[in-house]
Amino acid sequence: MIVQVSDIVPVFIVFQSLLFAIVLLTDNGPKRTSNRFLASFLLVLGLQFFALASDIFNMESAFLEASFCAYGFIYGPLLFFYSRTLIYKTFQFRGSMLLHLIPAALFIFFAALGNSLCSPFGSLLYLSLFSYITMAVREMAGYRKVIRDTQSSNAQIDLKWLQWTILIFSFTLCLDMVDHFLVSLDIAAGISSIHLAILVLINWIFYKGLKQPQIFLGISKSDEMLAANKLDSHVQDIPSEEEVEELYRIKEFMQSSQVYTNAELSITELASKLDLPPRKLSYLINRKLNQNFMSFVNHYRIEMAKDRLTNMSDSGETILEIMYEVGFNSKSSFNTTFKQNTGFTPSDFRKNRINS
Repeated sequence: MIVQVSDIVPVFIVFQSLLFAIVLLTDNGPKRTSNRFLASFLLVLGLQFFALASDIFNMESAFLEASFCAYGFIYGPLLFFYSRTLIYKTFQFRGSMLLHLIPAALFIFFAALGNSLCSPFGSLLYLSLFSYITMAVREMAGYRKVIRDTQSSNAQIDLKWLQWTILIFSFTLCLDMVDHFLVSLDIAAGISSIHLAILVLINWIFYKGLKQPQIFLGISKSDEMLAANKLDSHVQDIPSEEEVEELYRIKEFMQSSQVYTNAELSITELASKLDLPPRKLSYLINRKLNQNFMSFVNHYRIEMAKDRLTNMSDSGETILEIMYEVGFNSKSSFNTTFKQNTGFTPSDFRKNRINS
């Protein structure tokens, strides 16, 4: 058996995919469900490259060759459902989800009968993959909206890890399309650039997925209903006399209690303290103040931060200390929000006040 240089990367992909999948499957932490979907993704990837490198292991098979494109119809559903396990607090696997695997099952079924569907219909996998990528992106956009309408912490919408995963996956898919339809993207010694991109994807998924066990706090169906509240209402934005009084009470409570200094404050928690139904509080903030919940709370945080930066009771107090005390738990989010509200970064704001 002669192993070519170009065979090394596929073999390495098989080894890493299976190894990382096993590690993820043995994790029994809070992300158990998410890790199982991620492990399944890596297992399918490892199996596909095992089939690709089967000649290296002297295991050539007509069935493996005939069913090779079936794997492409599995990645999309797995990536989409993995995204949903991160986004939703109570994600549950249902048997109906297996319907998403029907295209892959058909390809495998006909391959077992000795008839490959890859030649006439294999290119449809690209349409399938981009469709699921689009659905995953839409889920993330919806997640952001719900979080901004129900939570007060920007840290809870940190989707960079998932965004980058989908971006790298999409980039690899585009490379594969160029290689398949236009021109070969093999580099030195016949090594495929697509294989190298997949290797990067595998290591990114494993390293970041395992290193960040609690990226999202997740949303619930009740959170979604609250976020949809302002869209459901057709009442005019001008508040009634009763609503004006209610808004005054809300603002007074925010000022006096400084409840906004709680970085994890949610609309449900604030509603409980105000003895208001969460849906009504959401309606008042969204429709009558024309703000989402995060912007509403951050207004008070920024005002408190401005006061602390202007009237320093402790000359040694750092901006980072002020950031945490007013209710932010992310430096980037604090700086961005502060500049949006004042036109200055916190450090520039402090310098201007000291020099004035």
